[in-house]
Amino acid sequence: MLKITILLTLLWLPSVLLDTDNLGHFFSWRHQFVMYTGFLSLGYMSIGVLLAARFKPVESWVQGLDKGYQLHKSLGIAALASLTFHWLAVHVPKWLVGAGLLARPQRGGQHRQVIDGIPWRGIAEQIGELTFYVFIIFAVFSLVQTIGYRQFKLTHKIGGVLMVAGVFHSVILLDWSVGTIPMNLVTGVLSVIAVYCSYLSLAGKIGQTRKSRGQVTSKVVYSNKQGIDEVVRFSIRLQQSLNYKEGQFAYLDFKDGEPPHPFSILSYDSKSNTMGFGIKALGDYTTKLINNVHRGQEVIVEGGYGHFQIESTYEQFWVGAGIGIVPFVSRLYCLQQIRKLSHNKNEPPKRVHLFYCVNNKKDAYFEAEILSILQRLDFVELQILYADEGDLLSAETLLKYQDARSMHVSFCGPETFREQLKYDLMQAGMPESHMHFESFKMR
Repeated sequence: MLKITILLTLLWLPSVLLDTDNLGHFFSWRHQFVMYTGFLSLGYMSIGVLLAARFKPVESWVQGLDKGYQLHKSLGIAALASLTFHWLAVHVPKWLVGAGLLARPQRGGQHRQVIDGIPWRGIAEQIGELTFYVFIIFAVFSLVQTIGYRQFKLTHKIGGVLMVAGVFHSVILLDWSVGTIPMNLVTGVLSVIAVYCSYLSLAGKIGQTRKSRGQVTSKVVYSNKQGIDEVVRFSIRLQQSLNYKEGQFAYLDFKDGEPPHPFSILSYDSKSNTMGFGIKALGDYTTKLINNVHRGQEVIVEGGYGHFQIESTYEQFWVGAGIGIVPFVSRLYCLQQIRKLSHNKNEPPKRVHLFYCVNNKKDAYFEAEILSILQRLDFVELQILYADEGDLLSAETLLKYQDARSMHVSFCGPETFREQLKYDLMQAGMPESHMHFESFKMR
């Protein structure tokens, strides 16, 4: 985020450096600030929609779609701030002139009409102002967590329209001078990117090349200690193969009136082209899904996404809390396959300490499956911790095995648990970069 801001600032600076003769006047500085905040806003929004388009090279650039969406959110907040300053820079001087506190400036001729006789500048200004007001409402809807995922996705469609309006406003009101050439060239590139990504969003074509139709072939429901259905495990046979790496997630569209939701991939059998998922009731939609998903149901799968692939160079510590065990099961299947195909039997693999944290024995839904896989993986040591028996995972537990400075931990589970464990391990000397996880928040 900081790098993006610095780069955009450096592109704006030539317009200031080549206009030093006029910078003794308030309205010259005001003009520069209007250009700067407008350029920042366009940059933030353009990169934001680029991230939302889910292009594979872009996902690799940001090291995973989860981090891309976190950056997307930060860019949205930054765009709101820069647009607010842009709006204030435009209107506050007008109010001061109206109050008699500033002299009205002489009009310059820096802005050009595209076609004589059509007031393009006035139109662009009006569209820009209206877009700003709508963007405020849009940003509030996007940031309020109490709004459902469905409403969130629907309101995000408006983002494409706002982006196109913002591009029109920016391009029409470009400052045509020598110092603005670098900024104008990048504005052109950003505008093309923004319009194309907005088209993909509005036309529903995002992720089109990474989708495959499929059909649910099996379903198993697990109940918790109270007898309430809590987890569903099902398989989907795909019509087309998908690019997949262990630890990834995919968007599932059950054509049930809800937008596609992201879920961790439990397993993938390339021979039968079958993908497995394990989903826990964590909200209204997932609670309904446990009961509604059925054999023979048509599903559209989009993926895989994510960079939660674990390095095998070091001794590993895996922590899967509750349904967070899913990507680790996926990794175990991958290790099992590697072990089968490996021709180098002499080099022993690095030891893996797998901690499966659950509320009670009844909630260890994937225990039998994990134990079955581990029959071929003698270098993986499994520990199941039951919270109701007071068996809670802490940094002290992990530090019994290895010094914190050389420890690598991969975590999937509740954020509060992760942050506490991360803090305690860092206090013991573990580098922050040695804590590997995905921010599984897509809003």
